[in-house]
Amino acid sequence: AGMKVTNLSSNYDAAVQSQQMDDAIAQKFDFIVIVYVNDQAIIPALTRAKAAGIPVMLIVTPLKKDYEELFTSYVGTDHYELGKLAGEEMIKALKAEGKTKAQIVAVTGAAQQLNVQSRMAAFKDVLAKNPGFELVAAEDGRWNTAMTEKITGELLVRFNARGGVDGVFAMADNQATGSINAIESAGLKSGAANKGIVVVASNCMKDGVLHIKSGQQDGTATQIPTEEATVAAKKIAGYFNGQPLKKYEMVPVHGIDKGNVDQFAAGCSY
Repeated sequence: AGMKVTNLSSNYDAAVQSQQMDDAIAQKFDFIVIVYVNDQAIIPALTRAKAAGIPVMLIVTPLKKDYEELFTSYVGTDHYELGKLAGEEMIKALKAEGKTKAQIVAVTGAAQQLNVQSRMAAFKDVLAKNPGFELVAAEDGRWNTAMTEKITGELLVRFNARGGVDGVFAMADNQATGSINAIESAGLKSGAANKGIVVVASNCMKDGVLHIKSGQQDGTATQIPTEEATVAAKKIAGYFNGQPLKKYEMVPVHGIDKGNVDQFAAGCSY
């Protein structure tokens, strides 16, 4: 589309990201697209971008409606819906194992992010509608596979004397890989099909597709970065051609399990 793109990565460091925003404002970029690290830490930088007259698009993670005036558009998924799908997959798989009560743990993405908080709120809402299915622990895995494996292993040990863990909500498929590794390293099985610990996620990736097919993972959902990025790029190109941006450009989400995994395997291939 004839646009030059400068890509900056903050590695989940809010201070670094704030400095990058200031640099972008100083260089007078025509448009800023951001996956913010911390919903509070980014507010001053967004305020400065608005004062400088630079449009900002949020992708992947929205901000609270209180801050709508600070961004031009949000392109991404409904994170509450992603958490709801994960909760429903969890309950479905546990009931398929014949369970009427269960101890469930969550290993989340970076806990300070609004998308993580929204998913957890929805996941808890689903569990609340199913008495006996209890969230007994939620730990911050920062979207990291190795960290999630370590945390899952520790949770398995912690709850071993209390009847064990029945289900793990590992927020992204790479995290589900970490949880599955920890479960199997402990000599246990993962996946309802294997009569093991139920594992669900809410960001689909290649590993998740493979684990769902093998029965080691029971579900995930379609937050697909390439899909969100494509929509965002097209909307930005349209903006520079005079087309108005909507405040919210929502990308539909779908739950994935063994019954429909082939339908989404191509998109969930990263």
